[in-house]
This record gives sequence, structure tokens and C-alpha cells, in this order.
Amino acid sequence: MSRRVGTTRRWRGLVVLPLLAACGSGKDAGSAPPAESTAAASRPAAVLAGPDGSYHIHLPDRWAGHYLVDSLSTAERGRARRGAFVFLYQPSDSSLRPQALLVVAVYDSAAWRAVRAEGGPPPGDSVTARAGSVYVLALPQSNPFAPNTADAILFDLLQLRPKELPTIVQPK
Repeated sequence: MSRRVGTTRRWRGLVVLPLLAACGSGKDAGSAPPAESTAAASRPAAVLAGPDGSYHIHLPDRWAGHYLVDSLSTAERGRARRGAFVFLYQPSDSSLRPQALLVVAVYDSAAWRAVRAEGGPPPGDSVTARAGSVYVLALPQSNPFAPNTADAILFDLLQLRPKELPTIVQPK
């Protein structure tokens, strides 16, 4: 079951603590952003505690009000520990299904080595490791929406940037 996240809420062991309100989007695309908006963009909109309390997920402020959180089923998470999360973009077109923006999974080091040894692409990229745990992020391979639609444009804006990836998961 998915729920829209926007206020402090407890959901299956996940605590959402909004730190910043959503910023307006009235920027001129042709000019450089002011220094204060660049600083604000690097701060998280929400900090979510992992189900076992061993890590936090820091989401960018531009995600505020644009995502749903769900857990992965046993089959979907494979060898990852319980508590793997998928962050879904909810399209404005209600006839379309929500699409994954980010999956966060935690593996035991041995399980991650076994997954990496299997054929085919890995289920994501490890961004950090600590105390026998490997923290893995999976991102969408492409934009699933029709080009130039409102959902395609917003989905592109919400995609994580390479420089943001190391800051998303913070082990305690």
C-alpha cells in the first residue's frame, strides 16, 4: 500500500521528518540560480529513517509533495534485507501507474558479493558500506512518460543528479 508523503507520518517503521517546505519553481531557465537557492537545493526536503534505524535517507527538497513511498515485496527485493523502499512518482494523469524514482536497499556484504557475482546487471549501485552492510540505490533507466508531457517534464526534474547520490543514504 502506498501513501503520499508530505507531513510527519509513521509508515511501517519509516519516519518522515520534513525539514524544509517546498520551494517555488518560478526561476528563469536562462539565468543562473541565486546563491541561496543553490544552497537550499542541496538540503534535504525530508530525512527518512531506515526501518532498523541504522541509516537515514536524505531526499532533495524538489521532491517535496511529488512522491509516494512503498516497500518491496520479498520477490522484488531478492537478497536485500527487509525494509527496501521504492520512492514512486505519482503522475498527474490518473490513468498512468506510479513510476519508480529511486529504490533504496540494504544488503549484507556477503549477499551483495553474491549478487554481484551473478550474471546480468546488478539491481543498483552501491553508494556506501559500513559495518557489514552495503547500501544500494537503483535509479530509472529512462523517463517512462510521453515526451513533452507535464509528467515527463516533472519526472526529469525530479531525477537524482550524480552529485546527489553519495548524500542520499547516510549510515549511522
